Amino acid sequence: MNASSLSLIPPGTGGVRDYASVVGHPLHAPLMELKHDTDTASLSGDFVLLHFSGYGFEKRGIPLWLVRRIRSLRAQFKAVGVVFHELFATGPPWGSAFWLSGIQRRIARELLLQSDFWLTNREDAARWLLAQSKAVPHRVLPVFSNVGELDAIDTERQRRLVVFGSAGIRAQVYEWSDGEIFRSAKRNGLEIHDIGPTMPEGPLAQCLDSEGVVVHGKLPAQAVSAALSGADYGALAYPPDYVSKSGIFAAYCAHAVCPILLSKDYGEHDGLTANVHYVRGFSALDATIDARSVGGEAHKWYKPHSVEAHVAALRMLSSEVRR
Repeated sequence: MNASSLSLIPPGTGGVRDYASVVGHPLHAPLMELKHDTDTASLSGDFVLLHFSGYGFEKRGIPLWLVRRIRSLRAQFKAVGVVFHELFATGPPWGSAFWLSGIQRRIARELLLQSDFWLTNREDAARWLLAQSKAVPHRVLPVFSNVGELDAIDTERQRRLVVFGSAGIRAQVYEWSDGEIFRSAKRNGLEIHDIGPTMPEGPLAQCLDSEGVVVHGKLPAQAVSAALSGADYGALAYPPDYVSKSGIFAAYCAHAVCPILLSKDYGEHDGLTANVHYVRGFSALDATIDARSVGGEAHKWYKPHSVEAHVAALRMLSSEVRR
């Protein structure tokens, strides 16, 4: 198979595939799922772009075979690029991630050494990558929204708080501080709108029903965009030093929704400042905050790394190394 370029992705669905699909079309880099037994011997072209997330390629996050595969593809393509969606897991000593982290780091380092250019979504990740090898062309761009972007953000907003994402991500929001979201929404006259795959049957699903949450289920991207365009707030439980890799946070910012970030700490990372680009937890709703102003600042932060910016960066990087 000869193609001008090719995007290699982990099997299955998810944010990595969504990202690769959005940038792949304008880059003329069709998607190909890569497994350890995929035959890649006949592949060739200008450049191959690996979308790396260790847990996507292997359930423990240690796809050792991937390093060998990319090494062999270097001889078949003029250039190899890597989008580091994730690097390696971290965690306490009683978790498996702690003990696997060393091997995961080695895999990320080896892939870096095989790359002619790379892109990642967090400044902390970029610092680690730059410390592992001599610098090659690279960019650091927080992820973009997979459910559309607003150019004109002055849309009519309702007193709505959106909880968007996978069932697991949304559950963290509802369970935060023993259901603080429900008490805070009531105090501030906010209607909660739940968008994403149906919650499993059980106490949480029953709680959403009893609390009067408007449950939309999984919606197409255009419908999600419309819902976000008419909401004041969007909630997400995520640490600030990792939130630039969250497609949910990107979707809130792309639609000038005021993000409510739930975290234990609120340091400055990736150009994001608490109470400027997002608010600190539900308690912020009880203070005098201007959701429009925060949403507007979130949108300003988002614009430099929109879909168009990612495509332009990857196009420039791949062209630069093939000259």
